[in-house]
Amino acid sequence: MRLPRFPDLLTTANLCCGTASILLASQGQLTIACWLVFAAAIFDVFDGLAARAMGGGTPLGAQLDSLADMVSFGVAPAFALWTIFPWTDGHGPIAVALAAILLCAASAWRLAKFNVDTRQAHGFLGLPTPANGLFWVSALLASSAEAIPHSNFAHDARNTFASVFMHPNVVLAVAVLLSVLMLSELPLPGLKFKHGGWKGNEVIFLLIGIGVVLVLLYGILAVPLLLVLYILSPIWGKLFPKTT
Repeated sequence: MRLPRFPDLLTTANLCCGTASILLASQGQLTIACWLVFAAAIFDVFDGLAARAMGGGTPLGAQLDSLADMVSFGVAPAFALWTIFPWTDGHGPIAVALAAILLCAASAWRLAKFNVDTRQAHGFLGLPTPANGLFWVSALLASSAEAIPHSNFAHDARNTFASVFMHPNVVLAVAVLLSVLMLSELPLPGLKFKHGGWKGNEVIFLLIGIGVVLVLLYGILAVPLLLVLYILSPIWGKLFPKTT
């Protein structure tokens, strides 16, 4: 038995965050559970950076990464979504249950597809599972008024978002839409810098710049807004010439 590589340890930390998120959500600790999904995303970024720094990933690391992502960005957000809605007479909203099941199924198919699709080496075909997971936990945090700046327009935006999003049928509709996007052939840019310059990295720099502004204005609500911008990036990204 060989010792685990450092990138695999980071991937395992991702998995542990996702597992802890599920356990805490089951005890009603929704805020910490949602933030642990963000912690998992940080480990998910750094395990890729570490793998590239060590000369590339391994087949084992790729499989481990997908399994960790399934827990942290598939099951954990779906479970948090299910637990945040109130139960009546021992039953939760059927629409939310269907949304949670659908998100898990779509995440599994998306990750399996990614593992065997050689076309996604430098970009994505379909919405990445981590992006979907972060959308849901940030939406739940925003709906519960967590990490929202103390300004009137931020709270007005949060109240409007929560009043629309926290309806079970809306949750199911959004889950269907994002599941379709995860399994689609929609070309989306990879979020890895090709080099340190502007040319060729325009989409990433713009998303980062807009993201900083949105976070300052709207706090955690910036994440769902950024996801919309990312999904639309094939349209506005055409403003910049492609580089080889």
